[in-house]
Amino acid sequence: MRIDNNRANFDRVESARTDAAQAGSAKAGRAGQATSGDQVRLSSGVQLASSAATAAASAPDIRQDKVDRARALLESGKLGNDANKLADALIDRALSSND
Repeated sequence: MRIDNNRANFDRVESARTDAAQAGSAKAGRAGQATSGDQVRLSSGVQLASSAATAAASAPDIRQDKVDRARALLESGKLGNDANKLADALIDRALSSND
């Protein structure tokens, strides 16, 4: 089965649907103007998550100053030569940050 020139009908149907949707939207907009309107309130958790996402998106991917410092400490032997000392320091920092 072959259908030719059906695109014209499809365009006309889609145009009618679009016009009907716009008319319905306009009616809803006018009805909304007569009432007080809808309001949306975001919880503090959502606001915090939004600001955290914005801050993370604007932060650089690599903090070059930290990389340079770690590289210098590794090269000087002050970092990475004693695993127990490193573990103690990490645990001490985690415990002190919870205070």
